[in-house]
Amino acid sequence: MQRLLSLLIILAAFAEGQTPGQPDKMSDIYIGPGQDTLLIDEDFVQNGNIIIYGDGVLLVDNAKLSMSGHIWAQNQGKAVFRNNAWLHFNQFYVGQYYVFLIDSSEFEASDATVDANGVMHYAQLHDDCIYTAVRTDFPDWTFRKVFDRASLILEDVDHVGDIMVDDSCFVHFTRCDTLMPWLETCDGSIINIEFPDPDYVEHFEFSETTPGVDGIGFTFIVDQCNRCWWSLETQPGCSVTVNNSTIRGSCVRIPGSNTVNIQNIENNSFFSHLVVPLEDRLLEYNNTYVFWWNWYPMENTVFNIDSSVFGELIGRGVSETYATNCVHDGATISLAVEDSAFVSFTDGTCLAYISSWGRGTMLLTNSSVTPMWPYQSTNIAHDHSRILAVNSFFEYEPEAVDTALVMVAAIDGPSSGQVDDSIDIIGSAWMDTGEYNPSVFDRYSVSWAEDGGSEWTLIVESASQAYNEVIATWNTSGMAEGEYDLRLTLYSSTEDSLSAPADITMYPLGIEESCNQNPGRHLNFPNPFTSGAAFTYRLSENETVSLHVYDVSGRLVDTLVNETQAAGDHSVTWGLSDSSAQRITSGIYLCHFQAGDEFSQTGKFLIFR
Repeated sequence: MQRLLSLLIILAAFAEGQTPGQPDKMSDIYIGPGQDTLLIDEDFVQNGNIIIYGDGVLLVDNAKLSMSGHIWAQNQGKAVFRNNAWLHFNQFYVGQYYVFLIDSSEFEASDATVDANGVMHYAQLHDDCIYTAVRTDFPDWTFRKVFDRASLILEDVDHVGDIMVDDSCFVHFTRCDTLMPWLETCDGSIINIEFPDPDYVEHFEFSETTPGVDGIGFTFIVDQCNRCWWSLETQPGCSVTVNNSTIRGSCVRIPGSNTVNIQNIENNSFFSHLVVPLEDRLLEYNNTYVFWWNWYPMENTVFNIDSSVFGELIGRGVSETYATNCVHDGATISLAVEDSAFVSFTDGTCLAYISSWGRGTMLLTNSSVTPMWPYQSTNIAHDHSRILAVNSFFEYEPEAVDTALVMVAAIDGPSSGQVDDSIDIIGSAWMDTGEYNPSVFDRYSVSWAEDGGSEWTLIVESASQAYNEVIATWNTSGMAEGEYDLRLTLYSSTEDSLSAPADITMYPLGIEESCNQNPGRHLNFPNPFTSGAAFTYRLSENETVSLHVYDVSGRLVDTLVNETQAAGDHSVTWGLSDSSAQRITSGIYLCHFQAGDEFSQTGKFLIFR
């Protein structure tokens, strides 16, 4: 009932001409409530939603309907696409527009095309609704969520996509391809199963009649289907044992108020015997390969995950998530926060995109966001939420919409300098707000303190935003050599603030350039790099030396040195290209320096052009 009420509230918001969290300036089309049919038999562009209710019918016949909005159907409303009809959603980020069915409504497509502008699309079914597609092309990945006695029936459909299967729904696929069902194992269910080979399935049913399956309320059937990517969505109170199988996705929902600790569980791993450390259920994999892990902390959970690789992580409710040394490979899409939750992502790599919704807060620290696919290029904050980034790198800068806030503070370098000199400090200090957020950028300040000290001295205060540029020039006249702390603080007009720390080593004038401060082995390099760079180091004896450059995903970019060298000072120049002589893009990179068997040093640096 709570889900139904929430959906009705959303629909009411649309009926009043606004989307949740943002006033709507587009023009909606209403069909119904009586026997009202809108026939589209020639190409039509709709800049708004189409809302079908009562006995209303949307019929698109041998024409293209291009939409910048949702299709909403309720109370037996029906949308029909036939005879080479083409439904095009003109969307630019994942899940921007939906097909949404409620209260016995229907969506029917036959000999049609449904595309989402190259971006992943969503459809959601509730309350006895029916979604059918026969001989229909879905060129973009689709995520269909099926709840509350709804039915999903697809025949002769390639590239099906994700399917969330739970409650008392009915799902049947015939002669389909590339489907990824997320089979819910609810409270009280007991599952002990071996899934068939995913490459081709003649017939498989997952229901109460399946041996080893008890306590589920839905029926899922596949007939003559290719690439059935079995995936599980486990809930508290279930007992799930999977044997001798290939699991595409393992989705773990964690509601409650417990503290959960996960460590060293990675995507693309074979588990001879793994019991996931969860107190509220049994989740066991035996001789099973798991491609992707999805973690969903909810309610009041405190979730700690360390040194792991996952496909998706979304914090919900008022949960708290602390992810350290992790890689989000984006295989199952998003790193996100919703519903007043908090997600901290520290010393990590995101290979997809990030998003925040509904008063959630996403904090990135010493991390990078570099998507592998073009459709994952939008990092976005929605609806009173916040994205905060400290000393982090984005290939595509995050943006705020409606009432949201984005703040970015970063000190990128240098990591060393000379006393009695003027040092340019490179970094970023900027913010972005949605159209309906009254906050604006106020100022930033840069200060210094002795290493570990509490007395801060102001270097500069500025009312101008900065983007990967000189944010301060530090006059170090009269200062002593040693370790110092730097601090960049960004302030908004509504008293929000964000600080980024950095360490810097100060050497006597003239020594840093000649490496005389290093009686033994030590690597020096400028930070950031712009057009080219020189790595310098001193060897106290003849040694085998290697110097490699990696990107933040761990991929080897270039090998600069790999040989035995004589004692003395050495310099290696690098033209900011990879081993194939291809130009390196802006971003964060790592250099690994090895001298002999006992000395190793890894440094992080920024390239910007």
